[in-house]
Amino acid sequence: MTPLLSSLIVSAGLAAAAKANNFPLPEGYHRYAPRSNEIKWGSCSGSSVTGRECARFEVPLDWHNATAGKASLALTRYKAVNKPKLGTLFTNPGGPGGSGVTFVLGESADLLMTASGGRYDIVSWDPRGVGDTVPLAECFKTGMEEKNFWKGTIASSGLEARGNFTDKRDLDTFYGQVDEIDSLLKKLGRKCVEYSPDTFKYIGTAAVVRDMVAIHDILEGKEKAINYWGISYGTVIGSYFVNMFPNRVGQIVLDGVVDPVYWANRPPHLLWDVSLISSDEAFDGFCSACALAGPSGCAIAKEDSTASSIRQWTQELLDKAYEHKKTLGSKAKVTSAEIRSFLFDSMYAPKYWQYTAQELAYYHDILSDTKSFANASHVRRTPITLRRGNNNTSAGAITASDIAPSYSFQGVTCADAIDANNVTTKDVFDMLVNTTRNVSPMFGPIWGDAGFYCHHWPASYLKISSRHPTANRLLGNEADPITPLVGAKNVADALGNSAALIEQDDYGHSSLAMHSNCTVAALQNYFVDNKLPTQDLFCGTNQVLFPTNGGAITKKIVDRTKLASNAKAVKSS
Repeated sequence: MTPLLSSLIVSAGLAAAAKANNFPLPEGYHRYAPRSNEIKWGSCSGSSVTGRECARFEVPLDWHNATAGKASLALTRYKAVNKPKLGTLFTNPGGPGGSGVTFVLGESADLLMTASGGRYDIVSWDPRGVGDTVPLAECFKTGMEEKNFWKGTIASSGLEARGNFTDKRDLDTFYGQVDEIDSLLKKLGRKCVEYSPDTFKYIGTAAVVRDMVAIHDILEGKEKAINYWGISYGTVIGSYFVNMFPNRVGQIVLDGVVDPVYWANRPPHLLWDVSLISSDEAFDGFCSACALAGPSGCAIAKEDSTASSIRQWTQELLDKAYEHKKTLGSKAKVTSAEIRSFLFDSMYAPKYWQYTAQELAYYHDILSDTKSFANASHVRRTPITLRRGNNNTSAGAITASDIAPSYSFQGVTCADAIDANNVTTKDVFDMLVNTTRNVSPMFGPIWGDAGFYCHHWPASYLKISSRHPTANRLLGNEADPITPLVGAKNVADALGNSAALIEQDDYGHSSLAMHSNCTVAALQNYFVDNKLPTQDLFCGTNQVLFPTNGGAITKKIVDRTKLASNAKAVKSS
């Protein structure tokens, strides 16, 4: 490894932010018009956030063939708040398909600004196919069209399962959809190419990296090193960058690490079982913290609740929703798939767990008929992160004018991975059953990860020449529900002395999910003073998981209680 690869690895990851703000293309923009090579910063339309600027930047669709036309990237900059400014820090929030514009316009960018000492301009962009960047990775004209395409399938309504797929009736129902899903995936591949014939073949992580380098060269010049903080899938961008441009590497942080070797060199549907290694551990943390908070802090707890009883209550809720759906079919008020997906999303952001409990209590009320479904008000709060899997289906689309969702998640994942030509749709179904039985009984039965689509994705339209990544630098969470700590450790081992690993003792996706004074201090030393820790760090957190009448429940309290309980059990045995 080159000594230029010194960087920091943080294991915990932030996935895609929501939807980008709209700002128009330049007047007279045309794909085949001469490409502008400048960035003119201005106000961000529709945003009242201070300190941010927005712009567009044009890049070749094909960096090796200018005749293919150009793309217009949407950019956002959060100017350094302290002096002297040390440079520009690029970031990507994950996905693939996360809007960098939305991310920098949101509260998470303030966390990056603090951790970098306020000495860098923070810059991100909507990658090819995403948000306000043109062209978009679209396969349908409207959300309604996409909804009707998937209507009635597990890709739309979710996967109904009881227990860990041990019921033969559940298995028969599940596998009974193989042929239909197989046919639809083939149609989807053709539809995406027909609707966006000149988009999908130009998206992928290698192209994103080249775009970032081009933006940097305009803002900072070719002589300066490139600084980057990647979160979740954004760590894949960082890995590709280090391998494609090893002599341009500056300060690099990989946060919530996706193992780049797995990403690029395994059939993509097999990423699901690797991704969920720590997801049930995160759920156990939720149950433990809820029980400790009691009814004053957690809406589903009782005075005598334990982690085990909260876990059992949740499983019974899922089973009740399963039976409700089985009995009422399309008239069901709620489904086990909906609750399971919501709960999985909630594992990303422990700071909102008290609202997660309130929402679960709401679902319980619906299924117990103690509240009118039509008049009930949701208490769900949007987490600071969205899950890496892109739940593309427009389940809520109502009118023909609804915007169709992007398929950039599928496009990038399938473009980066090895060809999955020998994989069948039944193989994908088998993987879901295996993951549910052996890795994550709680979250295994979730449909939505992009790797499930790749064996019928039009790969011949997508592949562009790029070097497969080897490894990078990292930050990692102890119980990350989607990018487990093992990914950060694998990359750290591959980098050897050129990287430092910060293991953050928390739940949630990425270091941004829970606050740690220790992690922030280490990052500030790195960004401001260029000091890597002399050895790997283990950083505690002080994030409140649940409030209580007497204070708050933190992970430290959860761990202390578990240790005492284990010691008591050993003593009694």
